[in-house]
Amino acid sequence: MSDTNYQILIQMKNIILDYFEGEKRINEEALKAYAEPIITDTNSEIRVMREREAIKLRDRITELSRHIEVIKRMFPNA
Repeated sequence: MSDTNYQILIQMKNIILDYFEGEKRINEEALKAYAEPIITDTNSEIRVMREREAIKLRDRITELSRHIEVIKRMFPNA
């Protein structure tokens, strides 16, 4: 593979990593809102909805972390 093609791949990798890491940070910040109950969960439906949203956010964070690690391993020396 030519050096210029390799450099283009490295740049693409870095752009993708920046995007995924940014998305992960956004989801981590959103998850903090569910860490402490801001409102009193008097309604069980609200509590269940908040728990589901927190689960979704944790799942997204996990998936993004996995994607980030895979991409980093594609070109480990870059």
